[in-house]
Amino acid sequence: MTGAKPLQVQVVGNLLGGKLADRHLVRAILATLAALALVLGLMTFALNNQPATVLLVALLGAAGFATVAPMQMWVVSKAEGAGQSLASSFNIGAFNLGNAIGAWLGGLVIEYGPGLALIPLIASIFPVLAIITALAAVRASRGAAASASFDPI
Repeated sequence: MTGAKPLQVQVVGNLLGGKLADRHLVRAILATLAALALVLGLMTFALNNQPATVLLVALLGAAGFATVAPMQMWVVSKAEGAGQSLASSFNIGAFNLGNAIGAWLGGLVIEYGPGLALIPLIASIFPVLAIITALAAVRASRGAAASASFDPI
């Protein structure tokens, strides 16, 4: 319906996330996570409309892959020297773990919770939690930088 193939959507999302991250890394992380939360939230209300669902699934792929490049850049920028490879591998491992946990929690929502129709809405909570975590990390790194530059002697 959209004419886009899954790989094309992923590539577009990844390129968009990388371009945004090149301009302003933290804003890119926050914006891509917000886009992911928004798309997931909107899917809740569009599941009964096939064209809207197809469009939102494509946007979900783009938004999901748009988060990868900025997060990878952030992790690598925080690591030093040889630790960058290890940090990079842990970051990708965290993405995979998040996918597994999301699938498991989705199964719980279907089996014991409100059911299939509310999975996107419940899933939208996780990018919001990631935004809160990212903001806390930014605040902590600014506090650490201010402490490091403070020399009481």
